[in-house]
Amino acid sequence: MSTNFAIDAAARATLFTDARSNLVFADRPVAMETVREVWDLIKWGPTANNTVPLRVLAASSDTARAAVLDAAAAGNRDKIVAAPLVLVAARDERFHETFGITGGSETAAARFEADPEARTRFSHTNTMLQTGYLILGLRAAGLAVRPVGGFDRNTLDAALFADASWRSELLLLVGYPAQEHGAGERKGRMSADAAVREA
Repeated sequence: MSTNFAIDAAARATLFTDARSNLVFADRPVAMETVREVWDLIKWGPTANNTVPLRVLAASSDTARAAVLDAAAAGNRDKIVAAPLVLVAARDERFHETFGITGGSETAAARFEADPEARTRFSHTNTMLQTGYLILGLRAAGLAVRPVGGFDRNTLDAALFADASWRSELLLLVGYPAQEHGAGERKGRMSADAAVREA
């Protein structure tokens, strides 16, 4: 029996065309239960070798928020302060240890254990892929998300992940959108012909 995976126009607008990377958020907290529900929704999105290297830290405490601000580029600090919730999207350098859960093979796990450089490259690529799923999942839950890459990863890792195998990749500024989204209107559309080719 075939299954129709297409989503309707309203869902497409929510996830893509009407969504924005907000700078202005509603004065409303984001519940951790919502974040966990989103994780459960997106965690099995396709990755190479069935890997799940993405780890998510919610910087909820004053200490964690201060660590994020300390690591952030100066131009990003006001944006971070304005966000109701800051998520640190991180990769787990020991992701291969969960292959018994995620479906990766024992052979691949042994190969990653023996090659730390390959493990880092692989975890980075698939974490960024999963972070895209996470952003769409958060949008599907009614949240606005602004990805931020301008921060010192070594500084943040030393503050938040000193005793863990997690390594920061992106910050996600998350909140419910305000009436004035503050992200700027899109001035035009890049045509598919300019961005998508066959070879």
